[in-house]
Amino acid sequence: MDRPEKLEEFKQILEFAIQRGNEDMGITLEELLQEITSQLRPLFEKANT
Repeated sequence: MDRPEKLEEFKQILEFAIQRGNEDMGITLEELLQEITSQLRPLFEKANT
């Protein structure tokens, strides 16, 4: 996976998090961070291999 692909995937993860936060006003910051972390972990693991 090259840099532009990584950046695009990162952007999609952030957009998803923002959209989820906007749709569900009951989401806590901790829940949002846990979701973002679970989505980003595989991306960073791919980047480090």
